[in-house]
Amino acid sequence: MRSGPVTMRVRRYLPDGNPLRRGTDRVESVAVLAFLIFAVLSLGAAFAVGAAVYRAGLAEEHSGRWVTATVTRDAPAATWVAVEGTAARLRTGVAWTTADGRTVTGQAPVPSAAKAGSPVRIWLDREGRPGDGPRSRIDTVADGVASGTATAALSLTALLACLALVRRRLDHRRYAAWDAGWLAMNRRRKPKDA
Repeated sequence: MRSGPVTMRVRRYLPDGNPLRRGTDRVESVAVLAFLIFAVLSLGAAFAVGAAVYRAGLAEEHSGRWVTATVTRDAPAATWVAVEGTAARLRTGVAWTTADGRTVTGQAPVPSAAKAGSPVRIWLDREGRPGDGPRSRIDTVADGVASGTATAALSLTALLACLALVRRRLDHRRYAAWDAGWLAMNRRRKPKDA
């Protein structure tokens, strides 16, 4: 029964008590096992990073609040402009009352051609500054997935690079041992013409 290439690869690294297995082969088996363990751990870490970024995004989504403000200056008629491929509203002066009764003024996005004195809803972030609105769920999900994927890719690339360096060093040792063996064998042979 013939073994496939995957089976032969796996058998190459399994401890089998073979007396012909070199020390470098055993070290390589340990290095591959360490790589597999760290790869699984790094995937867990990548998931944790992605989940933490997602939770931070959720917290940011819910960190502000909508309030009713009064427009203090007439808004321009054309308030939508393209900014980096997305639509953004221009800001104009507004005033709103805080929870402790103070009146605060600032710049906030308002509907097109809003007149001074008209009420508008504005989004305040956790510091009480006007913003464009709460963070979107798609941005939160995308950031979580991107950060988890990037963490996994970087950690697996670093682990593969370490494994490649270990294999290269072991191959140099194997080649040196083979060269030394050939030299020793050739020294033992006596020339027939001598």
